[in-house]
Amino acid sequence: MAKTTDGSALGLDAVYRRHGEAVSRWVKRLWGPRDAQDLLQEVFLVVQRRLPEFRGESALTTWLYSITVRVVVDRRKKEKWRRLLWRRAEGDLQAERPPVETPLGTVLREQATRSVYSILDDMSERDRTLLILFELEGLSARRIASILETSESNVWVGLHRAREKFRAAYLKRFGDSAMGMEDAEKA
Repeated sequence: MAKTTDGSALGLDAVYRRHGEAVSRWVKRLWGPRDAQDLLQEVFLVVQRRLPEFRGESALTTWLYSITVRVVVDRRKKEKWRRLLWRRAEGDLQAERPPVETPLGTVLREQATRSVYSILDDMSERDRTLLILFELEGLSARRIASILETSESNVWVGLHRAREKFRAAYLKRFGDSAMGMEDAEKA
C-alpha cells in the first residue's frame, strides 16, 4: 500500500473522500462546459491502478492533478481525432449551472463560458493547460511548474505567450468591444 509523506497508509477510499471534490472541480475546469463524470471516473481508475507506485515524494494533490491533466489531455486528443475522422459536429455544450439570481444571468454566464472554451479548445494543449491552471484554478507558478515538470520561469514565459495567443484569438473572433476586452487590457 502507498504511503503519504507523513508515512500513513494511503487507500483509494481515503484518497477519494479527501480529494474527490477537488479532482471533480479540476476535471470540470480542464474539460470545459461538458459532462465530466466519465472523466472523473477515468481519473480515479488511473489513481487506483497507480496508487501503489505513489512514493510520497510530492504532495498527493500534485500527483492527483498531474493524473487529471493527463487524462483530460488524452481525452481531448481522442475527441479531436474522432471529430476529424468522422466529421462530426462537437457534442452539445452543457455549461455548468452555478447559482445565479436571474435567468438572464444564467444565459450570459453560459454564453461567456462557451466563448472562452471555444478559444481554449483551439489552443495548444500546453497553452490551454497553463491558462486553466493559473487563471481558472488559481494555482501558483511554482505549483504549475511542479505539475508540468518544468521550471517556474518557463511557466511565466509560457503563460505570457498563452495570454497573448488567447487575446489575439479572442479579438479576432469577437472584436475589440466584445465582453470588455479593453478593460482587461488596462487591468
